[in-house]
Amino acid sequence: MMQEIGNRGFVKVVLVLCVLVAIVFVGVSFGKPYFRYYQLSSNTRDYLKGDTFNPQGIRANIMAAAEELNVPLDEENLEVSVKQKNVKVRATWSETVDFWGYYQKTMDFVMEEDY
Repeated sequence: MMQEIGNRGFVKVVLVLCVLVAIVFVGVSFGKPYFRYYQLSSNTRDYLKGDTFNPQGIRANIMAAAEELNVPLDEENLEVSVKQKNVKVRATWSETVDFWGYYQKTMDFVMEEDY
């Protein structure tokens, strides 16, 4: 009698652990692109607080940060405009999260910063 109860308890524990591992995997897979988005946005905001109003310098810095963070940002999707003492940056990119070929989700990101 105790042997049967122990086996059923073991199966429940294994199933619960499998579900928890799957939830953590999905969370990490979807969390990475959002983490990179927030990091790039923060780096851009910090750089704009400097006294540089050179659009090419701003563009180069953002592209370097995007490359370091593995953000798939292209030069043509990055707009930098400087008007007097106002700097506006707009960047767009897409990332695809793939779950072993069974499910794919494309996420579009738009970063808009001004200072």
